[in-house]
Amino acid sequence: MSEQARVAALLADIKAGKVPREMQVLAAKGLLPFSQDRVLPLLVAFLGGPDAELKALSGKTLSEYPATILQAYIASGAEGPELDVLADTLADPALLESVLLSKAVGNSTVLRLARRAPDRLQEIIVSNQERILACPEILGALQANPSLTPLAQRRILEIKEEFFGEKKSFAPSITDDEAKEMGITPQEYMDLFESFHLDNLPEDQLFSSIQVPVEEITEDQASLLQQVSKMSVPEKIQVCLKGSQELRSLLINDSNKLVKEAVVKSPKVTEPEINTIASNRAIDEDILRYIGTARKWVRKYTIIRHLSFNPKTPVGVTMGLLPRLTKKDLKDLGAEKNVPDPVRTAAHRLYLVRIQNQ
Repeated sequence: MSEQARVAALLADIKAGKVPREMQVLAAKGLLPFSQDRVLPLLVAFLGGPDAELKALSGKTLSEYPATILQAYIASGAEGPELDVLADTLADPALLESVLLSKAVGNSTVLRLARRAPDRLQEIIVSNQERILACPEILGALQANPSLTPLAQRRILEIKEEFFGEKKSFAPSITDDEAKEMGITPQEYMDLFESFHLDNLPEDQLFSSIQVPVEEITEDQASLLQQVSKMSVPEKIQVCLKGSQELRSLLINDSNKLVKEAVVKSPKVTEPEINTIASNRAIDEDILRYIGTARKWVRKYTIIRHLSFNPKTPVGVTMGLLPRLTKKDLKDLGAEKNVPDPVRTAAHRLYLVRIQNQ
């Protein structure tokens, strides 16, 4: 009897309850005198079984397996139920990719993976139009994925429109109470929203990502981030204009410039928020230029100071702000090595003029 046949017979005996417990434990530990690739079906059977001890032992044994053996098993030996077990056991994206690409993988397995798949696996799932047409629920599972990428979002939208007749559109809305809280009229809000010219937004810019370091996100912010990350750019802009300070603090990190612009143009944005943005050395120059030319904000000395000391502020904007700085700040700016040379030189000269005219 071949090794493969002996393993198959052992597996059948285990399922029939004919094998002593000690031998089952040895099998789960990978200690039987069989090659690793032949033992794999046994381990997978234990992983999908009800015995917690055998499942834990098999999981540990499987974690020490060479990826090449697992790849070969997934590609040629595993059936749908085995792939379902492996999808919940394996963590290596390359192995999970093999699971998704297998012709034997079931829709229920793809659905579960879609809810947690990283970017590369999302791309594989959303590219399988034949499976999506057979199981449209996969699109909903992908949309429930907290790490869904803008690319996958756009592909989902395209598939829904092309195959299911769903066209995603967005119309801004404002109630009288919301407008009153913002200190503007409903028509002023609609005019502000239309000023972003979203009708001309290219299809490939309909979705964007929010780039916030994980270590800087609180538990409450994580929930909000999951909520807004799935929104389209028009939806995010409305949130910037109407939403809370917490939401704006996340959306100022959006990769789309229009979304960042909406944060600083929001009627609800506060002076402390603008101070924080003005001092942010990772913010886009266009956003700093807007703040530095907005009458409402250049009346505030702390904002002027933050802009002047921010090396990302356009030189032309900073030059216009220098005459409004105090002598001390001019002196400090004249010695600041991080700002552009023209700014540092002009600040030093203006400081010398000030002390000479005392």
